[in-house]
Amino acid sequence: MVSETGNKHEIVNLISSGESEKLTDLLYNLSFDVVEDEIIKIIVPLILKDDKSVRNAASNFLIQNRNLLIPELVIEHISSDNISIRNLAGEILLKKGPDSIPAISSYIVNLDNDDDIKFLVDILGLIGEKSTEDLILAILNKNQNENVIVACIEALGNIGSEKAVKQIIPFYDQLEVLKPVVVEAIGKIETSESLEFIVEKFNCEDDLLKFTMIESLGEIGNQDTFYFLLSKINELKGALIWPLLEAIYKLKTRYDLEVPFDEKIKKCVLDTIINSEPKYQITAAYLVSVFDDPEILFACLSIFGMDMELNELLYRKFMENKEIIISRIYNAIDNSNEYVASVLELLNNIIQDDPAVIQKLSALDKRRLTEALSNSLTNPDEVVRITAAELLFAVDTETALLFIDTMTADENFWNRIRILDIFSEIDHFQITESIEKLVNDPEEMVREKAKEILLRKQFLIN
Repeated sequence: MVSETGNKHEIVNLISSGESEKLTDLLYNLSFDVVEDEIIKIIVPLILKDDKSVRNAASNFLIQNRNLLIPELVIEHISSDNISIRNLAGEILLKKGPDSIPAISSYIVNLDNDDDIKFLVDILGLIGEKSTEDLILAILNKNQNENVIVACIEALGNIGSEKAVKQIIPFYDQLEVLKPVVVEAIGKIETSESLEFIVEKFNCEDDLLKFTMIESLGEIGNQDTFYFLLSKINELKGALIWPLLEAIYKLKTRYDLEVPFDEKIKKCVLDTIINSEPKYQITAAYLVSVFDDPEILFACLSIFGMDMELNELLYRKFMENKEIIISRIYNAIDNSNEYVASVLELLNNIIQDDPAVIQKLSALDKRRLTEALSNSLTNPDEVVRITAAELLFAVDTETALLFIDTMTADENFWNRIRILDIFSEIDHFQITESIEKLVNDPEEMVREKAKEILLRKQFLIN
């Protein structure tokens, strides 16, 4: 670290010299705590340099240092014609957070370029300080540029300005493009006026806007909103069901309310788990803790492994319903399922917990399960392959013997070693033949393991 008591002139000379490597090292090592204004004034222009290493080192220093002069010196560069410099100046202002507000407040009132005004309003919204609401409202009420209006409304929503709600709402009917912006913004501001407005407009709008409205109601809704959304279960269709279920779940959790489990809700849960995006699938699956419906449990198998926290919840539910789950788990053991490793681990835990559960399977379900496991022997993931092999022997040894050539040809030699461990516990002529083949394996560890097992088996026979 270069100390503040060091030779200031040497630091200034080095910064002024433009020697890229030394300059970069200096900027990264210069104390972030107390640096004189004169040095700050020399460092700020370095963000204009073509040399990326110098520019990045300078911006890093300016972000870390708490000198209040920095935002005042950086802010003029948000008007640069060079987009990379403009964005870098914006990043510095944003990362300095509330320290940038005085400089932005002074600079923005003298701007007449709408692009620059929007840029700074966006930064104020991302900084998220409520103290900027009067400034943003003044711009909103004065500026006629559509992009600036959008930026102001979004920023007021981000900072949670209650006083802005009455001034934001009239923009809803001014332009079609502003409708979702208004809904999303007031949907972040928890006031009775926001809530009443969204509910009032709900039935008048198209599905795209309803989507935004539902998400907002999930954020700011109350107990009445919960029942309002439940009443929409029969009316809404398609992708609207996904945010609807999420909003209902959020309000259920917030106010400790009961979701009635009937065919309407069941249909929503199933549709969301099977067809929606992960965000909504996870929410829908959390309702499984309330419902014990086999059809919903089967659907949840398809997303088991998607989310660690959700896995814990589903795992408990699956283990409570082992016989139901194991009868359909083959549907989720598929090479196209990116979570198949988690499903195989679940199957293994079920069998370990209750070995007799396999015997309770019907002949058809058992055949489907062994077929799914045998297909997994060629999965690209070596963990999936060896786990499938182990489970195949656990479920049906006779079927597993049909695939021992595939198992012993596994490209991962650790898998071949693990296969030998499995073979060592089984007395069958086909197993012995396979071990004999592995005596000639290309990998020495596999060869030695095979020889050891053969000798042990021969000793036991003799």
